[in-house]
Amino acid sequence: MKKILSLATPLIISQLISMALVLTDVWMMAKLSVADLAGGGLGASVYTFVFLVAGSTVGCVANLIAIAYGQAVARPEFGHKQIRLAIKGAVILSVVLSVLLTLLFAFAPQFLVLAKQPESTIGIAMAYLDTLKWAMLPTLLLLILRGLTSNFGDAKSVMVMSLVTVLLNVPLSYWLAFSFGMGIAGLGIGTVLAASIVLIGYGIWVFKRPVYYKYAPWLHLEEYTWKLILPLISMGLPIAIAAALEMGLIYGGTLMSGMIGVAALALHQILLQCLSFTWNINFGFSQAAAILVGKDFGNDNLAGIKATAKRSFTLVTILSAVLAVVFLVWPDAIANLFQLDEQGDSHLTQMLSSLIWVVALCFVVDAWQLLAMNLLRGMKIVIVPTIMSGIGYWVFGLPSAWYLMQHYQMAGIWCGILIGLAVTGIMLLIHLVAKLKTNMPLQQASNY
Repeated sequence: MKKILSLATPLIISQLISMALVLTDVWMMAKLSVADLAGGGLGASVYTFVFLVAGSTVGCVANLIAIAYGQAVARPEFGHKQIRLAIKGAVILSVVLSVLLTLLFAFAPQFLVLAKQPESTIGIAMAYLDTLKWAMLPTLLLLILRGLTSNFGDAKSVMVMSLVTVLLNVPLSYWLAFSFGMGIAGLGIGTVLAASIVLIGYGIWVFKRPVYYKYAPWLHLEEYTWKLILPLISMGLPIAIAAALEMGLIYGGTLMSGMIGVAALALHQILLQCLSFTWNINFGFSQAAAILVGKDFGNDNLAGIKATAKRSFTLVTILSAVLAVVFLVWPDAIANLFQLDEQGDSHLTQMLSSLIWVVALCFVVDAWQLLAMNLLRGMKIVIVPTIMSGIGYWVFGLPSAWYLMQHYQMAGIWCGILIGLAVTGIMLLIHLVAKLKTNMPLQQASNY
C-alpha cells in the first residue's frame, strides 16, 4: 500500500495541478462571456479529443519503460537499451503525430458545422483552437520525460514541472487575453508559451542528471530507425482507439448539449470540469499502479501484480466515493467557482444542482474503468479492453444519451454517459480478474 501511495501521491498532485491549468482557462473564458465559455469549451473539446489520441499513443512509452525496467533486474544491459530505444521511438512518433494532427485541425470547422453547432460558437472555438494546436508537440515531448522520470522514482519532479507550467500559463494567458486585448486566442497562445518554456527547462534538468543522461535522445543516433515506433504503435494504437472511443462518448455529449442551446453547452463544460477533476486524480493513481504492474510484468512477478491490483482498487473506490459525496453536498460551491450567477442567468445554477448527482455517480464507475484499463495495459493487454470500450461507450453509452436527451435534456445526456462508463468498467473488471486467475505465463497471457 505504501509503495502505491508514495508513487501515486505526486502523480495525483501533478494531475490536479494540470487540472488547475484547465480550470483557470475556463474561468478566464467565463470572465470574457458566456459565448466565449461555450465556444472556447467547444474548441478545447476538439483539441482534447485529438490530443488524447496522440497522447495515448505516445504516453504508452511509460508502460514500455516500466516493463524494460523490470527486465533490467535480470538482464541490465538489455533492459537499459530497451528504455533508450523506447524513448527514441516516442520522439519520432511525437513529431510525426504533431505534424499530421495539426494539419487535421484545418477540417474542424466543417466537422462542427456537420455536428450542427451554432455558427457564432464555431468562430470562437476556432479562434481558440488555431492557437492552442501549437502546444501539441511540446506537450507530447513532456509526456516522454514524465514517463521516464516516474519510472525511476522521480515523480515529485513531475509534480514540480506541472506546478511551474500553471504558474507560467496563468499570467501569460491573462495578460494576452485581457491586457493585450487578444481575447480567447490569447488563452491558447499563453498555453503554448508555457508548455514550450517548461519543456526546455525540464529537459535540461532531466538530462543533466547521470541516471537519465544515458537515455538522452541525442546519444547513439545510429539507433534511430522507423522500426522503433512499431512497439509504440502496436501497443499505443489500441490505447489511442480506446481513448478516442471514450472521448467520443464524453464529447458526443458536448455536441448534443450544443444542439440544446448555448446555455446548455456552457453548463456542460462546467460538468465536464467536475468529471475531469476526479478523472485526473484517478488517472494519476492508475498511472502509478500501471507502472508498478509493468515492472512486475517485466520481472514475471504475478504475485506482485495481484497485490497491486487489489490494493489499488480498494483505494480508488474509497477515494472516488468520497469525492462523489463532496460534490453532492456542496453543488453551490461549484456554481460560485465559475461565477454562473454573475453571467445574469441564475437558471444555470439551478440546472447544475439538479444534474450533479448523475456526474457524482460517474466518478465511481469512471474510476473503475480507468484503473482496470491501466492495469491491463501494464501487462500489455490492450486489444480486448479496446473492444470492450467500444461496446460500452458506443453500443450502450451514446445511444442511451441520445435517446434520453429527447426526454430529459441535459440529465438524459449525462445518464447516457453514466451508462457507458458503468458498462465498460464492469466488463474490464471481469476481464482483469480472469487474467489474474489464469495459470498461463505472464508474457503468454498478454497476447489474449
